[in-house]
Amino acid sequence: MARSRRSSESSSSSPPVAVGSAPVGVSGQLASQILRTLRERILNWHYPPGRHLGEQVLCDEFSASRIPVREALRALAEQGLVDQVPNQGCYVKQPDVEGIHQLYDFRLALELFVVERLALVGLAPEFVQRTRENWEPLLSIRADAPVDGAELVRADEAFHLGFARELRNAYIEEALQDINERLRFVRQVVITTPHRVQATAGEHLAVLDALVLRNAEAARKALRLNINAARNKVEIALAQALTKSHKHR
Repeated sequence: MARSRRSSESSSSSPPVAVGSAPVGVSGQLASQILRTLRERILNWHYPPGRHLGEQVLCDEFSASRIPVREALRALAEQGLVDQVPNQGCYVKQPDVEGIHQLYDFRLALELFVVERLALVGLAPEFVQRTRENWEPLLSIRADAPVDGAELVRADEAFHLGFARELRNAYIEEALQDINERLRFVRQVVITTPHRVQATAGEHLAVLDALVLRNAEAARKALRLNINAARNKVEIALAQALTKSHKHR
């Protein structure tokens, strides 16, 4: 009954404002397209830190006037992805190790709240079954099995977002989606071997098992172990991402 009431309340409420929402206005649609493209390039390190994002170059690339380009760049600055230098323009922001760890703090705080609430209200049986089917086979992955890092990163993100969706809190889901995009490069470094895939599967199932038992303390412990496995690789991931991005120059 509690889950039904919460679902009804959630569906009748106004949709949340998306984290890093796109600009609106006469040129809003084109500005949104430019924003999405530039954001993806920055977060996937196709643009190295310090790269100048010249307005005229972007206008030519997107066949746009300066208005939507400026709106997109302003939105990127508000999201903390570019620096706006007076009389010089916009530059891709330099990586900030401390800022990345702060993102992990934020992510951990959100996800701990999610599992604590789910330990109280329980999980839908269909969600539990689907999650087990996704992750239990990976406990026995062969030591020489090829690892598709991109696919596993998507699966890992879906696992964590799945709990937020079970809680039916759209605001938390939006925030976690934004954090996922910003931290994806760390996950791509961490999930690279069958051993780590096995460990990740075990950590995920430990969180799930604890929530099935309504054991909030065990769920928090398993979640911390899983998230910190990636967090501890921040410096390595940052170095690899920087190397990769400068090769694209």
